[in-house]
Amino acid sequence: MIDPITAEQIFDAAIRIQVCQEKSLEIDFFPDRVRVRLPPKRVLAQYCSVPMSKMTAILSEMEQNQLIGTEQRGGMWATLLGNRIIADYLAGKYRKEAEAVLGPVVLETLIKRLSDSLVLMDKDEKENSSLCQRHME
Repeated sequence: MIDPITAEQIFDAAIRIQVCQEKSLEIDFFPDRVRVRLPPKRVLAQYCSVPMSKMTAILSEMEQNQLIGTEQRGGMWATLLGNRIIADYLAGKYRKEAEAVLGPVVLETLIKRLSDSLVLMDKDEKENSSLCQRHME
């Protein structure tokens, strides 16, 4: 029996496809967050050697687990939680390749922003939680 493909393997494949093969990384910067675009579903399915139906199921599960988000005709993007996984890959396994594409300064800034977005999310959740508690009192 073949082991099921994991979310981490999808992110790994996405980084390999973009940074190692295409020598690019599509990123949106916002004042409060950063998001990394993922390759199209069919490209990921082909690269991971899984049927399209299986890739669709895996990506749907990743979306339910808030690791990725999708936009109609806008593609797939890593969420704040997905950013943490991507930051780990860029800082570790694919650091050399990412630095060749992005340069050392941009790479370090991106890793920091990807990591900080999760910290900001935790802070916002705590603030929202305390606001809800005060509202209920």
